[in-house]
Formats: sequence, C-alpha cells, structure tokens
Amino acid sequence: MKQVFVTGGSGFVGQNLIPMLIENGYKVKALARSAQAVQKVEQLGASAVKGDLNDAQALADGVKDCASVFHLAASVDFFASEKELKKLHVDATELLLEVAKNARVKRFVYLSAASVIMNGKPIKNADETFVSDNIIDGYSRTKLQAEYLVLKANTKSFQTIAVSPPLVWGKGDPNTLVGVMEATKKGRMQFIDGGKHRLVTCHVLNVCQALILADQSEQNGKTYFITDGETPIFKDFIKKYVATQGVTIPDKTVSLTMAKRVASVMEFVWKIFGLKGHPPLYKGLVNVLGVEFTINDSKARKELGYKSFVTIEQGLDLMRK
Repeated sequence: MKQVFVTGGSGFVGQNLIPMLIENGYKVKALARSAQAVQKVEQLGASAVKGDLNDAQALADGVKDCASVFHLAASVDFFASEKELKKLHVDATELLLEVAKNARVKRFVYLSAASVIMNGKPIKNADETFVSDNIIDGYSRTKLQAEYLVLKANTKSFQTIAVSPPLVWGKGDPNTLVGVMEATKKGRMQFIDGGKHRLVTCHVLNVCQALILADQSEQNGKTYFITDGETPIFKDFIKKYVATQGVTIPDKTVSLTMAKRVASVMEFVWKIFGLKGHPPLYKGLVNVLGVEFTINDSKARKELGYKSFVTIEQGLDLMRK
C-alpha cells in the first residue's frame, strides 16, 4: 500500500482529497496544527501528524516512509499581508521540499493557483506559457514563488509537479461561497459591470482527481491548469451557487472603474488605521471576481489524462443534497 503525506488535510481541498486517496488504495498521513485538525483528519481516515509547516521535526515525521507528498496547505486570502503569506507559502514550501528530499520521497505534488497569472486585465483562454506582467495581490505572488521552488527542485529521483486550478468551489467552500453570502446578507454584494464577464471554475472533486492523476503520472517538472471545462457567465454561476444555500443575490451593479477606486480607498483606510478583518472591497477581490478570466487546460487533459469528472450542473446538484 502506497503511503503519502498530506499538508492542509483539514482544509477544503484536503477534506475531499483524503477520502479519495483512501478509496484509491493509499495510506494517508496528514499534518494537523490543532486538536480540532487532528480530530478532523483522523475522522477522514488519515493518521494525524501533530505540528505546523514551520516545524521541521513534524514534517520529517510526516514524510517518513512516504512515497509522495501532497502539499495543499495555503491561506486563500487576497488581502493578507504578503510578509505573512511568504512564511506560509514560500518559506514553508522550501522547508518541506528539503525535508521530503532528504527522506527520499519520490514525488511531490503541489497545489498551486491559476491566479498567479492574473494581472488586473481580462485574460482569455490563457495556457501555462502565459506570464503576468502585474500580479496584484500577495497571495498570488507568494503562490507563484512557491510554485517556482517546487518545479526547480525537480530531479530524476525527486519528481515534482504542480496543479493550478482557478476558483475552487463545492460543498463546504469556506472562501467564495461564504464571502458572497455574507456580502449579500449585509447588502454589499454588487456585480461589477453587471457580472457579464466569463470565468473558469474547478469543482473541488475535479481538483482532487487531478492531484491524484498528477501523482500517478510520469510527467514531472511542470505545472498544469485544470478547470471544469466550461466558461460560465460570472453572474449566472454565482447566483446559482449561492441559491443552493437558499440565498438570492439582488441585481445591483457597479462599474469596474468605480469598484477599483473604492477598493483602493478601502485598502488605504484599512492599512493606515490597522483595522481588523477585510474591507468590503479590495483590489485582489475586484481582480478575482470582476474581470474576465478563462484558461485552457488541454495540456492536463492530454498529458495527465485529466477530464471533468464533475460538471458545473452536477456540482450544483451535490450542493443541494
């Protein structure tokens, strides 16, 4: 039985990946930072390894006797301080790569993010060769730096690969779903330029299938975009998504120019006064939810054997159950 080590096992993707790995015959060890995380990963069927991403000994215990590492742990926060995100995304990834290599782990699968190519402008049908000239948020900048470290570490004996989804969604989504529902309940949700732009998404079960395919593939040293294979209109998708939770978004709209202006002012106020939490609008959020973003995942379909295991319609049905 192949044993693997998972970071971020108690997170959104991890909670879906661990049961899928076990179903596929893997034995799973998972890093768990808190007592709650220990309980969660053990309930999912993994063996918990107590510690965090900056704890070299915990990581060494985790990777011991493992053939592969699935590095999922991240903070999906487009407003957080880049300095803090660097510790979690870049420094921790560098440490984990070193520990895994020393333990003679054969394969390292990294969950990256398609937002690493976002530049504040509409992007249509981009592939993995697209390089951004202006990454707006610290989350995407640090994820890109970590991805670079992962791919650079690739050798014949230590094979690395990165999987890069866009907006990850599905049952239990703590990010987009929760954020849009809260904004709607507070009367703050507005569609930027009417929400008529298109976007790509990737259901969490599709992400997990892609991660397993990446582990089983002979490809290495590369990054792969993955999507649901559809390009819905933003407004249509988001309305249907929150409707599965009984929430209706009113048809309020704001221009992209105004949204960017308000976001800049709010960011300035939050940072100057050291306000806690997130402003209602900030540049990273405008970039992610207000500008056309479509990417092409044909490379993953051809080289990894990836396919859309769950369609958007099927994903929405699962949300209602």
